Amino acid sequence: MGFEVQGIDDLMKDLEAIDIEKIAPIMLGEAVPILSKSIIQRTSRHEVTGEMLQSIKATKPKRNAIGCYIAVRPTGTDKKGVRNMEKMVYLEFGTHRQKAQPVLTPAVKEAEASVVEKMQEVFEREAHL
Repeated sequence: MGFEVQGIDDLMKDLEAIDIEKIAPIMLGEAVPILSKSIIQRTSRHEVTGEMLQSIKATKPKRNAIGCYIAVRPTGTDKKGVRNMEKMVYLEFGTHRQKAQPVLTPAVKEAEASVVEKMQEVFEREAHL
């Protein structure tokens, strides 16, 4: 007993024609506002001076050996010279004097489904599926 698959060659041809190197940055660029909003909302609950919150920014799409990525993180330093990313790490993981109050982990989990949905929508649009 056997089975026969028809159309697999056409599907493979269609998939090979997709320029993922071009599409991936577009997918990330359109999905990152969802993640940024989630991170900013979660961080705003812990606002003291607002400097770290106001410094949260997304990078432009970049590539490395693993693939295409965007980072959303605090940038710069406050008036005292303390790096805003350092404050985020203290908030996320705590210190010997401060209990951890995770912001990034819940924000990513909260935004994940919407980010994936947006990326799928962009992929289908850009790949003409």
